[in-house]
Amino acid sequence: MSDWELRPWRESDLAALRALWANAFGDDEEYIRTFHNLFLRPGSCIVAQADGQAVSAMYILEGPLLFPPNGTALSTAYTYALATDPAYRGRGIGTAVYRACVAASLERQDAACVLPENESLYRFYADASGAKPASYIRQGAVSPEALAGLRHGKAAPITPGEYFLRRKSLLRGMPYTVMSGSFLSMESYTMKRFGGGFFSVEGDIAAVEMDKDQCFVKELLAPGGDWMEVLAAVAELFPARRYLVRTPVFLPGPEQIRPYILATCRAGEQLPARTHLWWGFAFD
Repeated sequence: MSDWELRPWRESDLAALRALWANAFGDDEEYIRTFHNLFLRPGSCIVAQADGQAVSAMYILEGPLLFPPNGTALSTAYTYALATDPAYRGRGIGTAVYRACVAASLERQDAACVLPENESLYRFYADASGAKPASYIRQGAVSPEALAGLRHGKAAPITPGEYFLRRKSLLRGMPYTVMSGSFLSMESYTMKRFGGGFFSVEGDIAAVEMDKDQCFVKELLAPGGDWMEVLAAVAELFPARRYLVRTPVFLPGPEQIRPYILATCRAGEQLPARTHLWWGFAFD
């Protein structure tokens, strides 16, 4: 018999949830509070309790709708931010919390998705739930020197609403996702706080977030143009040590292709071809 139990979160867990998050991910109180205000709802978090307190937790967020080129959209849950108190690791508690989140997700949605924090964790999530790659991305790092001298237009800031209307138009006929309002609110908050935003470059688009001296272009869509020229336009607004860029596999972008989102599907459901599905940016 284990000395811990799984249960849904409750209001009395808030202090423990904040401490778990801060210890695991290093974010400050304002960031954690913003996330909780947007996403903590009944059934949105599962905790493991031991010694009278929450010692592990993971969140179940409303995930994006997945739109295949033809057919019915699939609903998803996004399991996120698994954190376990270091004193309670090595007992299988985190694995049990994640599995409980997947089971709860599949009661309501077609698929439970997760983005591992780093490549070493892909095997953990695959072994724990049978999750498989649901999306691949092009990703690469570009130096400022590689962008010097490139002809480019002007990167013009646009609102989140304008951005996602253009995004939908650019991706029409391709398998892609549509994010929830809460997700977009969190992304907008992060960009505003740390630097970045949504931009259009002669019809192409880019979602930008600064990470200290690195510029993270979380989504760059340039179906009919040169993605490096779009990046050069972004770089004019955001001088950085390097630029980390992500684009869909089926559009121009960096040469490196790597797995991105993992998904566990409800029995009988099948995701679009994984090499073609563009998930877009996520919390990472």
